[in-house]
This record gives sequence, C-alpha cells and structure tokens, in this order.
Amino acid sequence: MTKEGLRKIAVLAFIGLGLLLGIYEANRPGPMLVVGSGAGYNGDLSVELQVKQKGKDFKIIGLNVIHKDTPPIADPAIEVLKSQIIRKQNADLDIVAGATYTSEGIKEAVENAIEKISK
Repeated sequence: MTKEGLRKIAVLAFIGLGLLLGIYEANRPGPMLVVGSGAGYNGDLSVELQVKQKGKDFKIIGLNVIHKDTPPIADPAIEVLKSQIIRKQNADLDIVAGATYTSEGIKEAVENAIEKISK
C-alpha cells in the first residue's frame, strides 16, 4: 500500500471517528431538572435542581430557587445555601441567621427533590 493510500485511510478513519463521537454527544442525556417545594417565610418556595445522573448516583450541578420571601433578607441567604447544596451534594444545610424560614424551606424543597431522584 502506498503512502497516499494510507493517508486516505487515516483521513477516513478520523472522519468516521468524528461522526461517531458527534452522534454519541448528540444522543447523550443532558442534565435532569428536578423540582421540590417547601414552606418559606411568605408562602411556598420551590427549588429546581439541575442534576446529572449516572446509574443510581447523581450530582447536583446547579439550582434555582423561586420564592416570595423578602428579597433583601432571602436573596443573600439563598446564595449561601446554594453554595452549600452544591458543595455538600445533599440537603444537610446550615441555617442562615436572619433567614430561618427561607433556609428551612429550601432544605425541605431540596429533600423533596432528592427523594424524587432516588425513586
């Protein structure tokens, strides 16, 4: 086989590999969105967890909190709680002083969402 023939085979092999990887990436499942709810200071709040799942295990990669609590008090507490949730990967949260109801509501909502994942 000539160098030109080997070069063509190598190029075709790389193109085929690229196509296979592209198909795999396009069909790979993305993050799941799981919602849980809890009782906040001014009513119910909800937490949307963005979760990557591998078999029975999961990893929380992001979250969004929807609430009606007092923004100047709740919003800074929510940022602290978000970082705890992502770092700890569970609902074992430290309550934020001054935002007890918001903290407890988020903890409850995360526990509810994690229960849905575990089922």
